[in-house]
Amino acid sequence: MNRRCTRKAAAGFTLLELLVAVAIVIVLASITFQGFTNMVQSANLTRATQKIKDLGQAFVDYTSDHGGRLPLENADIPNISGGDEDWIVAASEEAEEAWYNVLPDRMGYRTVAQLGEDNAPGTFYEGSYPTYLGGAPYFKSEKKLERPYFAIGMNSRLQRRAPDGYKDPGTLASIQQPVSTVIFLERGLPKDKKQSKAQRKFNGSPKANPRAFAARHNQKGVLLFVDGHTEVRRVPELIKASGEIITPEDQAPGTSIVWSRDPDDDPNVEPGAE
Repeated sequence: MNRRCTRKAAAGFTLLELLVAVAIVIVLASITFQGFTNMVQSANLTRATQKIKDLGQAFVDYTSDHGGRLPLENADIPNISGGDEDWIVAASEEAEEAWYNVLPDRMGYRTVAQLGEDNAPGTFYEGSYPTYLGGAPYFKSEKKLERPYFAIGMNSRLQRRAPDGYKDPGTLASIQQPVSTVIFLERGLPKDKKQSKAQRKFNGSPKANPRAFAARHNQKGVLLFVDGHTEVRRVPELIKASGEIITPEDQAPGTSIVWSRDPDDDPNVEPGAE
């Protein structure tokens, strides 16, 4: 009887050891997975920051060669929405000065217009293309080839359409606070996760306001400023829970973000369809 009890105790102890070992493996796997996820996110953030910086340099170079004039945020067609900016629109006369055509050209790449004309839309989604961001949730299916889905957007508050339909592109000199004014931001794609109920228009348009900001890197995203520096920010730093864009007077000194060429202009006044 004593031997039977000893065997049962030994068997019970062995089972306990097994459970402890399984628990340890699960914890280690979880730590390893989280570490790998953090490493991937860090790498994606580094690449996204560099790509946006490269676009910013091309942006400044373009303005230098065009009398200070800014490239357009999208095709100069009144009331165009993000979902309408397909390959045909990108290759239209109205899109000749759009940033996604003039900046890649300056960087030695085919423009978005040329990709559509050459029937090579897949190139837009290759890692080497200047507007492609690793970690952005592009469609996996052929749906992504229907039109260019941008994971980077030009700040739509830099250019306003007048009542007569004219959109003034503005000049670099007209931006009064270059250190605080955003040029480009990571923008939401249809499959991006929203961090706030106030976020909207995750449609992959080539332009974006702060409500379309994508926080892909541990709930943070990249902003590029006119002076060439980048900042990694969270959604609550850009918009309120109500959806209102946070203005400089609502921000702490030294941390303010400006969205319009004149910092006194209210960025919450809609400049047209986005």
